[in-house]
Amino acid sequence: MVLAFLADMAHHWLFHFKSDLFRYLLAATVMSLSVSLLFRGWMSRRRLQKRRARWADIRREFSYSMLTLGVFATVGLVTSVLRDWGLVQLYWHWGDYPLWWNLASLPAVILIHDAYFYWCHRAMHHPRLFKHFHRVHHLSRTPTPWAAYSFSIGEGLLMAVFSPLILMLLPLHVLIWLAFIFVMIFRNTMLHAGCEFHPRGWVDGPLDFMTTTTHHDLHHQRFQGNYGFYFTWWDRWMGTEFSNYKDVFHRAVDGEFSDAATAPQKTTATG
Repeated sequence: MVLAFLADMAHHWLFHFKSDLFRYLLAATVMSLSVSLLFRGWMSRRRLQKRRARWADIRREFSYSMLTLGVFATVGLVTSVLRDWGLVQLYWHWGDYPLWWNLASLPAVILIHDAYFYWCHRAMHHPRLFKHFHRVHHLSRTPTPWAAYSFSIGEGLLMAVFSPLILMLLPLHVLIWLAFIFVMIFRNTMLHAGCEFHPRGWVDGPLDFMTTTTHHDLHHQRFQGNYGFYFTWWDRWMGTEFSNYKDVFHRAVDGEFSDAATAPQKTTATG
């Protein structure tokens, strides 16, 4: 009986690990090939740092990401147990909830996740927490897409618990949840790609509220500031966006191979 239970738990844990591994490998590979092969000429003119990541950096990022996937699988297993107990509100039939909720639920989850990420991320930069939670991720001073899940166990756990919390809070269709996970990992790998994907006028137009690769790359270079994930709102409301972010973006898309770490700037506010 006990052995059968443990075997069942191991099976579910392995399922979660394989699923997260597939999404991580897919997103990181697509972004890496986009930068180094598919759009190599275009991307090479849009690099954000003069320094290049080494193979040792990529191996470290991949190794820590495997550790993080183990943490994710464990939390995924806990989430499955919570689902069996009726505490997780995933549903399979679109008709279970109104059409407006099926349409609004994905944006709602992204908005909530953005707020969760900003405040957790900013908290992890507190001197008492940084070395225990976030130092591993910042070993990637020149990040690559493989750094998307390069976390310590503590940070991996903090990122992972969002899943059971939001699934207990909101009813979500299974396909909406999968769509959110894919948006999250592809967005994550793009922010760590080291080259600016967004078009020239992005930060001067109506979509300026969305973050860019430049926005997050500056965070890796300077540490204190630009904490947002999907959107720039929280950084601007809290005064933690780097004051010359748009200038660095313009320099990147103009092909100046900007390494903003050589010209440190202060944020509009500290903390």
